[in-house]
Amino acid sequence: MIARLIARLRERIAVEDPDERIEGSGDPITSPQHRRAADAERMLEESAELTETQRKFDRDR
Repeated sequence: MIARLIARLRERIAVEDPDERIEGSGDPITSPQHRRAADAERMLEESAELTETQRKFDRDR
């Protein structure tokens, strides 16, 4: 009796077709705060690169 109950629960919970599962990118899920920090860091690096490029351009004039 308990075995039948467990079997029914397994059937009810189980994914019928594994191909229908949602596939993710495989990247870890991070909090929005950490995503913003990475975006801000990237923007600062790009800004620094642009500033350096501008300085070189100004020196060459």
